[in-house]
Amino acid sequence: MDVTKLPFNQFIGLKLSDRSGYLLMLENRPEYRNHLDTVHAGAQFALAEATSGYFLLNEFSELTDIIPVVRRVETKYRKPATGAVYSKAKYQESGKNEILESLNQTNRALLKVEVSLFDDSGILVMQSVFEWFIAKSGQSNS
Repeated sequence: MDVTKLPFNQFIGLKLSDRSGYLLMLENRPEYRNHLDTVHAGAQFALAEATSGYFLLNEFSELTDIIPVVRRVETKYRKPATGAVYSKAKYQESGKNEILESLNQTNRALLKVEVSLFDDSGILVMQSVFEWFIAKSGQSNS
């Protein structure tokens, strides 16, 4: 699945990054600005959420029978963002092998994806941790 093709992400103009080392981006557009003329927190959050999903889908692209659902999010806005905003992601705790082992043993897993957003100048503007619940298709999520 291409997260940039999801209706909401298309609506807000989310794109694959045009800079090496980053995953996704929001261009420098006036629609993203707030009353301080910086990038609105909601726009940043949408980019972070899409980035966590993009990372997850790429990491587990070989698994076609899983259903991921965001369970919890922690976010810290560090600096005002100006210009375009770019994203990176990584596992926060468990790595891919531990997650695959849990899926194989119990048909479900919890994992955390840490997302960092950077503005045009490379300044860290936001960090989030997305906790995902993943279940194999047809499995109970209770």
